[in-house]
Amino acid sequence: MSRVAFLVYAPEVQRRADNSFDGNGNFGACVIADALRRAGIETGFVTPESAHVDADVVLISLTSTYDIYALLRAVALRPEWKLGPRHFRVLAGGFGVQNPTAIREYVDYCAFGRAHEWVAEIVNSIAHDHTPKHPSLMDMREMNPVAMHQGALYPHEVNGNTEKFTGCPRPKCAFCHYTFARRYHAVKDCLAYEDGRYFQNTLSQTPEVTWNQLLTWPKKAGRIRVAIDGFSERLRYTYGKCISNQEIIAGIEQVGSHGGTTTLLVYNVVNFPGETEGDYNEFIATVGAAQPSGRVIFVVQSSPFRPSLLTPMQWEPASLTPDWSKRREQVILERRNLRVVHSFTLESAWRHLKSIIAERAIPEDDRAVQAILFSPKLRAGCAEGALALFARNFDLAQWIGERDINGSPPFPHLSSYVPLAGLRKMAHRLRRLRWAWTAESGQGSNQEMAAA
Repeated sequence: MSRVAFLVYAPEVQRRADNSFDGNGNFGACVIADALRRAGIETGFVTPESAHVDADVVLISLTSTYDIYALLRAVALRPEWKLGPRHFRVLAGGFGVQNPTAIREYVDYCAFGRAHEWVAEIVNSIAHDHTPKHPSLMDMREMNPVAMHQGALYPHEVNGNTEKFTGCPRPKCAFCHYTFARRYHAVKDCLAYEDGRYFQNTLSQTPEVTWNQLLTWPKKAGRIRVAIDGFSERLRYTYGKCISNQEIIAGIEQVGSHGGTTTLLVYNVVNFPGETEGDYNEFIATVGAAQPSGRVIFVVQSSPFRPSLLTPMQWEPASLTPDWSKRREQVILERRNLRVVHSFTLESAWRHLKSIIAERAIPEDDRAVQAILFSPKLRAGCAEGALALFARNFDLAQWIGERDINGSPPFPHLSSYVPLAGLRKMAHRLRRLRWAWTAESGQGSNQEMAAA
């Protein structure tokens, strides 16, 4: 059997003291390694420097779109990784494999979706110099059309963990690649059902729940992860997160009703198409109206909107302003029973742009990607200065501008279980709703938005 190994390379941002493969807790890659082992294929580890010596098949786990840049920094300047001299074969997968255009010269095959059911067959084919085939496998020399593979939950325990669910139990948020790329599937005996909703059984850990679940939260918790995804009712109802302002108030008061201090880690999306300062002011007024009996710390982790692939919003424009990183750790509200504060890890506009470029990249963008990776001036400057310099040399509209819904998606090779015609229908409806809500004469209620 040929040698099969995972590539270990440095991440874009050092977020952990231990950035080793094990230290990063890459559950997806561990599942693939376990599936291969059960098929009789043992895997090891290689570095960018040792891959050509120690492996015949190199596996790469891309956990986010930022790993596109991390991988390129690790291999793009190494001659042995070039398409011609490269004698080993490279298979990439993971959530970051959405648009692999930028890494096409350094990867032979890309697996889209959940590959644990068929990865062993693919690796065996590659190892024996056969041409692997699967509907969710892209040959990077051909850029053949692929469909995201849904797949079932992995049935085996890996490093003491088992998969509990995939996807999201909510109706699909129009901006979320995750929910449009995979169906929701859960193991019922791992969940406790109450009134048609579910809670994670282990409430002593940090549970991640929907806002609806927060409204009936049953006991004291130290921390809870939840999401609102929009500063105002208008934004939330327009883009599929149907949470009213009154429900936000009620959720804060419910978790605070159990006494002590509870921290809500609240994921949010900002810079939506049509968003205004008035939406933010509405959020401040909403959380300010909450009166929990115990102390609640409300930490807002805001990520700027991306026109993510496979979603109805993949044709929408993206806005780099306001730059929310300038509000890191800024206190929004401070009272004895309620503290509302921005997270300390908010992304800069420069980092936001790099993510969008990776998702919307075409071969003609290679020069821009190379500049991001290796330009001394871009790398030496602060985020604000780097963005200004990059904007002087490249037209940002080609990446952040609005697209024709009737035209091709940003990465037309990729599809999922929601047909393209369905995505286009939803996209047209969203634009009409956005125009209606942003027009001065716009009419309608949140309930009508939800029904639409």
